[in-house]
Amino acid sequence: MRRRTLFGGVGAAALTTLAGASPAGAVAPVDMGAHLERLMLAPTRAAAPLTLAQATADVTAAAIAYRSARYGAVAAALPDLLAGLHATAAHSTGRVRDSTAGLLAHAYQLASNVATKHGDDAIALTMADRARTEAAASGDPLMLTAATHILAITMRRDGHHAAALELLTGTAQQLEIDKLDPAIVAAYGNLLCTAAYTSAQAGSQSTAVAYLLEAKAAAAHMDGHHIPASALPFSATTVAMYQISVHTALGNTGAALKHAAAVNPALLPTPERHGRYLVDTARAWAGHGRADKAAHAVLAAYRHAPEEVNRASVRDLVTTLLYSPSPTPAALRDLASRIGVG
Repeated sequence: MRRRTLFGGVGAAALTTLAGASPAGAVAPVDMGAHLERLMLAPTRAAAPLTLAQATADVTAAAIAYRSARYGAVAAALPDLLAGLHATAAHSTGRVRDSTAGLLAHAYQLASNVATKHGDDAIALTMADRARTEAAASGDPLMLTAATHILAITMRRDGHHAAALELLTGTAQQLEIDKLDPAIVAAYGNLLCTAAYTSAQAGSQSTAVAYLLEAKAAAAHMDGHHIPASALPFSATTVAMYQISVHTALGNTGAALKHAAAVNPALLPTPERHGRYLVDTARAWAGHGRADKAAHAVLAAYRHAPEEVNRASVRDLVTTLLYSPSPTPAALRDLASRIGVG
């Protein structure tokens, strides 16, 4: 496919408290699986309608908590929040119904992201599909783009690389990037970054690099432009982070580590992004044969975003590092005990 080129309730109250809290510290045990299963039943659960103001505040609180890497709190609050949003939608018409659909789309995107963090790809895909349905009902093209982006990620994780790539590139082509609206350019850049990683996982280095170059050009346009807080963050730092994961997926760990070294951690916008950056760097070091460096990166990730480390895929990485033939820090064993591996 041709690539378009232009540039070179109660739970919610708890979330409001958690949203501003520091991510550092011990991870409280949360039955993520049970909460995720409750997400599936949200449209049919009895709930009182929310006012539009309360619904907006609750979804915003959930988004802040997610960006703060408080995945357990988000998973605990979303089932009730989604049920309340569906009740609101059922009792609304006109613009209020459209706005509620947008809030449902955003909440379902968060649900998909949390399910992905937990490693439940089946629920993540279902939540992403619901997000796209609600986004289409909202009439908001940027919300539809964001939901489509999440859906493509879940498709890729389910092994459908070609279909995910077609969805990503097709959506990017439909954006009116000629207007140079910062929110649209940011959406375009994020789509291309994900397309690059999808291509890398499919083993296509040339395509992955081409998408990264286009994303880098889009990021250059973002200098000095404000992106709405509701939009997915995008900047040159975003592209640099994807350079790490793309080159690691391609087996070019030396290149991945060069890009990791070039990232300024102070520019990472959220604890979730900081944790992801450190985990991606750990994967690159592990692939490069430096278990010691990988362990230090994982330990740093735990300090910044504990719940980012307490994920199935990262626990697998910790297990691999523990049994590496090369020495690793003693603190890794303590971390392994905290997250239940080893």
